[in-house]
Amino acid sequence: MATLFITVQRWWRKAFWTPTTDEITIFDNTSLTHKDWLVARCRFLWQRLYLWLWLALICLVTFTVRDIYDFFYPLRELEDLPQVLRTQGLIINLAVLLIILICFALHKTKLGRHHPEILFLGSSWSISLASQLFATLKGFALPDTMGWTLLFLSQATLMPVRWGFHFLSQIGILIYYFGVNTILGLQTPLPEHPEIYNVTFILYIFWICATCDFGVYLYDRLQRSNFYARKELESAYQKLEVTEAKYRSIFENAVEGIFQSTPNGRYLTVNPALARIYGYASPDEMIASLTDIERQLYLDPNRRAEFIRLIAEYGSVSGFKSQVYRRDGSIVWISENAYAVRNAQGKLIYYEGLIEDITKRKQAEEALQEQFDFLQVLIDTIPTPVFYKNVEGLYLGCNTAFEISLGFSKQQILGKSDYEIAPSELADQYHQADMALFEQQQVQSYESSVVFGDRTKHNVIFYKATFSKADGSLGGLVGVILDISERKRTEAALRVFVHAVSHDLRNPVLGTLMVLKNLLLRTEDTISVSRLIIERMIQSSDRQLNLINSLMEAHISETQGVVLQRQPLALYTVVAAAIADLEPLLLQNQVTLTNLVTADLPLVNADPTQLWRVFSNLIVNAVKHNTSGLLLTINATYEQDKIYCTVSDNGVGINPQQSERLFDLYYRGSDIRNSVSLGLGLYLCKQIINAHGGEIGVLRGLDTGVTFWFTLPAVLRMRSGE
Repeated sequence: MATLFITVQRWWRKAFWTPTTDEITIFDNTSLTHKDWLVARCRFLWQRLYLWLWLALICLVTFTVRDIYDFFYPLRELEDLPQVLRTQGLIINLAVLLIILICFALHKTKLGRHHPEILFLGSSWSISLASQLFATLKGFALPDTMGWTLLFLSQATLMPVRWGFHFLSQIGILIYYFGVNTILGLQTPLPEHPEIYNVTFILYIFWICATCDFGVYLYDRLQRSNFYARKELESAYQKLEVTEAKYRSIFENAVEGIFQSTPNGRYLTVNPALARIYGYASPDEMIASLTDIERQLYLDPNRRAEFIRLIAEYGSVSGFKSQVYRRDGSIVWISENAYAVRNAQGKLIYYEGLIEDITKRKQAEEALQEQFDFLQVLIDTIPTPVFYKNVEGLYLGCNTAFEISLGFSKQQILGKSDYEIAPSELADQYHQADMALFEQQQVQSYESSVVFGDRTKHNVIFYKATFSKADGSLGGLVGVILDISERKRTEAALRVFVHAVSHDLRNPVLGTLMVLKNLLLRTEDTISVSRLIIERMIQSSDRQLNLINSLMEAHISETQGVVLQRQPLALYTVVAAAIADLEPLLLQNQVTLTNLVTADLPLVNADPTQLWRVFSNLIVNAVKHNTSGLLLTINATYEQDKIYCTVSDNGVGINPQQSERLFDLYYRGSDIRNSVSLGLGLYLCKQIINAHGGEIGVLRGLDTGVTFWFTLPAVLRMRSGE
């Protein structure tokens, strides 16, 4: 029972056209379209109702004229009608005429415009029930078969929408006729057919109503389908217009040139961007001017043939670069991406594609290539091997020195890894060092070996650094190989030399010195040699030993650097110790030394032994280069977190050329009185001061006397209580 009720409810909703939200969605994806349909159907019903009222009015007027004529001139076809119908028919017609006029008035009102279905039912029932009410009041039933037929057919013909209301208008009059007359027991005024209904009458009325309702239903469905189809078509046209406008905007405003050209070399369509690239004021001007693309456009006419050949072979071209003429005769570079457009039968219709002006890019590429060629020539002129790799460890490039050293050509090196051009044990070292560099991304240097093209192994130092790409990502590394094989051989020879000096020279001198000192301790009568000769031999041996020690110290300083044992100390104690140790030398040479170094200077963090050597060397150097009676002054002051020390004399002085080389290794002045010096004293002073973080020099341009100066970083005294 419930299922039957639901089915009837659905049928009723469909019948009276009150679709649900889901049904609205079925008709269209938006409720707006359904509302448009309801409004359109309402307007259609309102317009057709007006036309039907006019038809009803004219029809009623014709029957009224007939009744008036029959009143004065009785018509033979009406003789069989009951007298009551013939006499009262005019009154009924006049009443219906009044109802139609009222409907006309209501049709113009707001109610008639917005609810024409109410006016439709009201007018239909008013017209059809007027005669029935009159007959009921007269006490008989009036089966107005002709009137109902005209009413139902005219409504179905002129207002073929809302078939449910057609059904209501029909069922209303039939309910009144069969229901009221049956209840009141009325009969028709026709003697031969007094009953209110019979089978023929019922069948006739049923099929008239069914035919009218079914026709309205079909027309309503057709009209609804046409409406939605029209709306969809309008929507499609609107979307098509929007899409066309969008693509037209893209076509007109694109930065790249867009074209369509025929196989015989004419442009069909071009956009403004392409016209600007070729120097034309508008696309129309360009199309009209360029009638032969091959000869008028391309600098090399064969490029058009190549363009056509590639498209014929591959169906499209990408990045097809050519030089073309602009309208003013200038030449630009372009890049074309195009494809062939064919019809359903496969026949070529036209070419379509994009054109980009790449003149600036080509100029930049040429400038970049020139710069690259210059850099390649530059690194090729460097005698030291240079190379660069990517992040995978593959060689990207190298210079000529690298090729010559390894004995490979550039073609054999590029794109290869270390494992392909070096022995495996060395390749492992190179690879591990590269990976460590990529991880740290810093400058890297280390000693290793390289097998050169002559199959000899060389000692080298690798200097490497990473480089980045334009986007900031790691690009690879650049490396330089410094061959230190000769230096290694020199260092080995120097070590042999120092070993020889240390063992073959120093030990004999020490032995001789010991023998001479033992002889000197004996009594005069037991020595056959003069005591003065032995003392001179001892002095000579001491000088030789000092020279050997200085030579070894210079070597150690050169190769290993000065080793310092730092400690906070007062500078005046070091100066006093050096003066005390050199007192015999000073007395022997009648040197007057003035010490201005005070005890209130800040401390220095230094090696006392090494500083003692500096002061001693500077004092001895002054004594050796001057005659007896020299005046020496030692001073130290605190200046800007440094101790500034000077050792001055009033001797013969030095010329500017000598002052420039005083601190060089093995440099000796030309006026030195003692010829056994190797010129190591000032060199060692410079090494010691530099190791302390200071500087050393000599004041130039003096006519008499020399002032040596040097600086030492000061350690500020602690405040009391800290």
